[in-house]
Amino acid sequence: MSISNLQNRTITIGTPVEVESAVNDIRTVLMNLPWIDRPYFIAQRFFKTENGRSFIYPETYAPDKPGSRNYQRVTPDNDYLGSFFFLVGSGKQKEFSANQYNYLNYPVSIIFSVNLDLIDKAKLNDGLFTQELIRDARRLLTTTMTNHEFEYTLQSETRDVREVYKEFSMNEIEKFNTAPMQCFRIDLLLTLQEDCN
Repeated sequence: MSISNLQNRTITIGTPVEVESAVNDIRTVLMNLPWIDRPYFIAQRFFKTENGRSFIYPETYAPDKPGSRNYQRVTPDNDYLGSFFFLVGSGKQKEFSANQYNYLNYPVSIIFSVNLDLIDKAKLNDGLFTQELIRDARRLLTTTMTNHEFEYTLQSETRDVREVYKEFSMNEIEKFNTAPMQCFRIDLLLTLQEDCN
């Protein structure tokens, strides 16, 4: 399969439960941002060695046909208006009670990558407008947070490329935040009840 076809593959979610279901609900909300054309799901860290150097890349599960076990790298791509993917940290019991459906807390990060030139070339000619996109994403997360069966709080946001991709070690990372490409990250603390099924 060519790289172009890999990039344009349908994003498969399956039947998510608990934190995966919550993340998919948030993903569905953020898909409505007019500057997003690649709304990825949860990424994992994959290790690779190139020329004696070790790298860690974000990849998401993306089977191209039933039974396949393919992954897709979700690093910034200047062919897209904007993309995002999620990272999910370790879940912790908020309080534990035996034989109850307990509440769990998960740190969840949303990592965005955008091409300002494709979003609005004229606006980019006047300067970077990354903060406007951060504001749009934050407002959408804030105004829709009561629409879910789970809760979350916005913990932080950053556009420092070292912080945006702090879980990864990739070559040429500085290009991810050099105009027209920009990246930013929003961190949430998500609280949900254990699935009763």
